[in-house]
Amino acid sequence: MNWQIIGYIGGLCTTFCFIPQLVKAIKTKELDDFSWAYLFVLGFGVLMWLIYGIAIWDMVIISANAITMLFVLSILFMKWRFGRK
Repeated sequence: MNWQIIGYIGGLCTTFCFIPQLVKAIKTKELDDFSWAYLFVLGFGVLMWLIYGIAIWDMVIISANAITMLFVLSILFMKWRFGRK
């Protein structure tokens, strides 16, 4: 069995689960349900996974976490942008 495929499937599921929330945030411009602490801790954790993936050169970990980081940064930016009154 090719375990890389299992890794990519898991990475796809956990990475792209952010898409519905991103779409909702873009449409409604409401991000109050996301706390700043949650987003910063999540972003830091994803960054650590990305660094680890690069250190061991595991493309499953690198690709999943690089994309997830883009999603987290997008949510952070929108929360900052739309949250200002």
